[in-house]
Amino acid sequence: MTPHTKKPLLAFRNHSLHTKRDITRLHSTQTSANKFSIDSSTGSSESKKLTKKEKYHYLTTKDANGSKKYVKGFTMKDKKKSQMTVEDYNYSMTNAILENRLNKALKLFREMENSGLKPDIQTYTCIINEFAKRCEMDRASKWLKRMKKQKIIPDAHIYTTLIDGYMRQTDLDRAEETFGLMMERNVQPTIVTYNILMHHSVRQLNMESALKFWGNLLDAGLKSDVYTFAIILHGLGDEGRLDEAWRVFQTMQEENIEVNEVVATTLMGMHVKQHDNEYAVQLFNRFFRPSANMLQTSHHTRNVLLNAIIGPADNEKISKYYSLYKDTVSDKSKRDVLFVGANVYTYTTFMRAFLRRDNLPMVSQVYADMVAQRIQPSLVTYATLMLAHAYVPDPESCQRILLELKNNKLELNAVIYTIMMRAWAKAGRWEKVKEVYDDMKNSGIQPTKLTMEVLRYGRARSGDL
Repeated sequence: MTPHTKKPLLAFRNHSLHTKRDITRLHSTQTSANKFSIDSSTGSSESKKLTKKEKYHYLTTKDANGSKKYVKGFTMKDKKKSQMTVEDYNYSMTNAILENRLNKALKLFREMENSGLKPDIQTYTCIINEFAKRCEMDRASKWLKRMKKQKIIPDAHIYTTLIDGYMRQTDLDRAEETFGLMMERNVQPTIVTYNILMHHSVRQLNMESALKFWGNLLDAGLKSDVYTFAIILHGLGDEGRLDEAWRVFQTMQEENIEVNEVVATTLMGMHVKQHDNEYAVQLFNRFFRPSANMLQTSHHTRNVLLNAIIGPADNEKISKYYSLYKDTVSDKSKRDVLFVGANVYTYTTFMRAFLRRDNLPMVSQVYADMVAQRIQPSLVTYATLMLAHAYVPDPESCQRILLELKNNKLELNAVIYTIMMRAWAKAGRWEKVKEVYDDMKNSGIQPTKLTMEVLRYGRARSGDL
């Protein structure tokens, strides 16, 4: 599957929130192919019936592409603080977090306590979940301890949130420790727990662990869902194990699990990765062409299809497609099956296509066009730009990009560090290769096979072996 999203298996799912119960339900979608909700405790009733005008307002949040969107929510601004319940505060805190206003949520928590109300497990889950998503696990742990002091026992949602946070930090020891503690205390893992463990294992290129967790899931008597299969298909596709992937897909069909756009796009992507572009196009026609059961194409689906079409193309043909794309961006009345407006995925796809054809000036031009459209680059975008500089070689520019990524607190991976190592290796600076490798290890990022190949090459050329 082509790596054009931060969450390669599944684009973020947006949830319209219509009721008070819905708004206090937290939705966390992994880049992975997984979503899970933390249910709120609803037991109190409102002290008065609100009018429709009082009842609804619009919250601002962001969609998968970083664009502002509005979701309908329930407002408590007209309700007196003395009338507010724990559920009301939970709802308001969730609103604040949806609007990326964590400090406001924490202020509401203090206000709740000062009013004599006792926070419940939903209150703590709301805060712990947000810190885990931000990879601030020290703060998440402190809130867990605070919750336990109130005699509130962690449930499967809390443990799953902590496991996800540790896996995001690639702290496998703490993740396994938390999972073991969960089992020791007879808190049964949910399908979401296993999906998260599998998802992060695939992201860390550890398919053996992903398959082990899948076995554990089945041994626990749980039934695989569509996200479970999407994760396994993605991991097998990444390793080029297409025959096994199709056998897994057959198992999915035998279990009567309906194919969604994630699975269909994953199947397309694994064939694109093996340069079987013609079959990827056939799969698009099979799953997405107009029919009674047509699946909806996502940005990622379109970009996998675009990769299949321009993958074997030469510079001239790629340039023609890029001109077509720029036309659709400048004139929104123009529509094309491949393109839907300016987005980071399509720009990055063209950058990578030109990079494969050694057309470095066009790589820079596409990047400049994207920035002009005020599109925020993704990690894959930066990796592509770094590769272009590494080929020159221009390791100093790669180093500046890496520093920018760190300053922006983006989640780095082995690919970024390996590109940096390659740039220094090509420039003949072997001591810098080792320095970058040590930095990667100190950051808790596990090297890949390609990382080790670059490191061995650098050591051999420097006479260290």
